[in-house]
Order: sequence, then C-alpha cells, then structure tokens
Amino acid sequence: MANLRQDQAQETKEKLLVQARKLFAEKGYANTSIRALAKSLDMSEGILYHHFSGGKREILAVMVQQGLAEVLMALNQKNHNLEQQPLAIVLATLYEMCEQLFNQSPELLKIIMRESDVMGLEEVHIIQNVIRSRIEWLANLLRQRCALGEVREMNFELSAQQFLAMSIQYALGKLLNMNVGYSLSKQQDRQAIVEHTLMLWAPIS
Repeated sequence: MANLRQDQAQETKEKLLVQARKLFAEKGYANTSIRALAKSLDMSEGILYHHFSGGKREILAVMVQQGLAEVLMALNQKNHNLEQQPLAIVLATLYEMCEQLFNQSPELLKIIMRESDVMGLEEVHIIQNVIRSRIEWLANLLRQRCALGEVREMNFELSAQQFLAMSIQYALGKLLNMNVGYSLSKQQDRQAIVEHTLMLWAPIS
C-alpha cells in the first residue's frame, strides 16, 4: 500500500510538471497562476502545494533541474562513441543532436531562455555547467586531433565555444521564428557549416 501511494504521488508530481511546462511555455511564468495550473488538471490548490510546498518557484526549479539532467545524460552517453569518429562526423553529429534536442524539448528551452531572470542561482549554475561541459569536451577532443595532425594549433576552448554557439543561435532563431541564416534543420546547411569550420581548423601547410 505504501508503494502504491508513493507511485501515485510521483505520478501526480509528474503531471504537474508536464502541465506547468506547457503553461509556462505558452503563457509565461508570471502569467501562469497556481490557481490556473491546478484548475487545468482539475486539482485543488491544496494538493498542488502538498507536492510542491514552494509553489511556482519550486515547480520551475524542479522542472529545469530535471530537464537539464536528462539532457546532459543523453549528451554524455554519446560522447564516447563520437570520440573515435572522423572529425567531420563528430561536428555534423553535434548539430544533429542540437536539432533533436530542440524537437524533443522545445517547451523547456523556451522557458529557460525566457525566464532566466526568475530562475535561482542553482538553476543558472546547472545551465552554465551543461554548456561548459560541452565546450570542455569538444576542446579536449580538438587537442587530441591536433596531436594527430588533423587540426592546427589554436585556442581550443574558443574554437569549441564558437562552434557550439551556432547551436544557441539556431535555438534562438527557431524560438523567435526568425531567419538567422544557415539552419541546422537542413542537412545541406549543416554540411556547409562543418566544411567551413574544418577549413578554418585545417593544419597550416
């Protein structure tokens, strides 16, 4: 019986998080009230506060932390397999993963970009750590490829940051429905970006 109650409580919390993510993305955090969130699930405000005593603020924090943890886990699982691939495939795959991430979690990305002033330091640090870990991973990979003569000596951190910044530019453009030039959604554009990048990184003969 205790396990059943725990399962039911977890299911209720997940429903709240899913619905809150939908409403925060559609209407914004400030424009979504606890009453509206509870009503959209045919739930009392008391039940909502039972599961999230900190109200909206706690819901936002848990939503961002869980979502980013899942994203980072998925990215890290692909790291090892990518490390042995040709660099052109590595870079193309990184952009394909960005496209997949956007398609799978557009609401979470929209909330993170729009509600940064509402989030606490912990969530901000998590976001920074996700981005920093990707930059460090790619920079280390470039160092290894430089030792093998595949790329020239350069500022590896800055090169990795510039390459991955295209992903952020793409996400912003898609969220704002803006045409910002090359699109990671198009294989031809992704290939053009990768080829241009490899040309810039090529060893100096």
